Amino acid sequence: MRTDHRTRRRLAVAVLATLVTALSAACSSSTAPASGPAPGPSALAQAGPVTVTLWYGLGGAAGKALQDAVAGFNAHNADHITVQAVFQGDYDDTLAKYTSAIRDGSTPDMLLSNDVSTGFIHDAGQTVSAQDLAAANPGELNLQDLRPAARNYYTADGKLLSAPFNTSMPMLYVNDSLLTKAGADKATLTTMTGLDAAARKIHSAIPGVAGFAEPQGDGWWFEQMTAAAGAEYCTPDNGRTGAGATAFSLNNPEQRASLKTISALYTDGVALNTGSDDDALTQAFIAGKVAMMFNSSGVIGDLTTGGLTGYTALPIPVAGPAGQAGAIIGGASLWVSGPGHDAAHQAASWKVISYLDSPPVQEQFSHASGYAPINVKVDQSPTQQQFLAQHPAWAAVMQEFNHTPASPATAGCLSGALPRIRQAMITSLYRAFGGTTPFDGAVSEAQSTGTNIIRDYREQAGQ
Repeated sequence: MRTDHRTRRRLAVAVLATLVTALSAACSSSTAPASGPAPGPSALAQAGPVTVTLWYGLGGAAGKALQDAVAGFNAHNADHITVQAVFQGDYDDTLAKYTSAIRDGSTPDMLLSNDVSTGFIHDAGQTVSAQDLAAANPGELNLQDLRPAARNYYTADGKLLSAPFNTSMPMLYVNDSLLTKAGADKATLTTMTGLDAAARKIHSAIPGVAGFAEPQGDGWWFEQMTAAAGAEYCTPDNGRTGAGATAFSLNNPEQRASLKTISALYTDGVALNTGSDDDALTQAFIAGKVAMMFNSSGVIGDLTTGGLTGYTALPIPVAGPAGQAGAIIGGASLWVSGPGHDAAHQAASWKVISYLDSPPVQEQFSHASGYAPINVKVDQSPTQQQFLAQHPAWAAVMQEFNHTPASPATAGCLSGALPRIRQAMITSLYRAFGGTTPFDGAVSEAQSTGTNIIRDYREQAGQ
């Protein structure tokens, strides 16, 4: 369930070097985006039986739920389409194999790839946009049925690049009894100032209990603090328009203030440092060693299996203006390959995606996997409403999802350099969190390093 969360930190520099090499080859050869309009229903009407391949990197319960959904499509489709879903390892492994396939001209018909890979796949130019496929197939998936926050993340230049499939959100988890014991009020946790005050009150009032902790193996949380401040992580326009991102930005006052608040909680001994092992953080929260934590919505299942009750899941605190500030989604989306794949396979792939993102399939997948259903029509399902009534933590996830504004800030940074930037942020800012580097110096170092990473990526990619 938390595969998207763990694999972000393992997309290492060595893998990124492979990606940029593949991108350079793609940009300098015949691997340009497919020309002409996206195929419509006539492409299938003129073809015989079609078999399409889907590569994915979801493991555990989510992987099984995806396979079950594919089996449902194969059993009930009336269009003579068969899906072969092939597990390629985790997201890192899947993306590495995909880059090799670009060089070999052997890409799959469909690819399920995680959020951080979006910039690279966009730049590689091997796919047909979801926007064009939806327009060419009006009887299939209606893109307006997909949650706005997810559409926002996978959109560039006003066009939806891929179809979001499994999606998580960042949450603030609170141990109710510890907050009550310390006399802290959950109503104050909507802002970073309130979070800071509550964490310090808990740490002071309850010996041996830390006030706060966050995953320290994942640079995703620095992006969350940026979006919650209503700020852009890379410029211009978070890389969503024109020629894309050209620089990295940590200049927004609210953004810096949020990062400094978290840093001070660690340097003052209020926050618990569990290192890069995110499981250790979850176990510390279950054991009552820490009263509040940032974590993915994907850990709700772990908290349940760990036997924890009496906790509340809340949206992450917002530091920026309403209508602009909020959360950034996690998870993965489905891409349809263009070059090397005929019109029938592209049209068939879109039919498969339309099925996988349909309300009944998304509801089943959500309940089985722990990810949020991507289709808004699920919200009207009586069984979904019953499920949320019985699972308040999931109700909170959906509340955050539905109240996140679709803005440049919450879209996140679209750049093929983003995985390396995440690693650089971990290196720089956690030295500040550990007290070995002054905060302002760490931020300046991170900004300079991030901008250089973007420039190197653009140069190697021929942008």
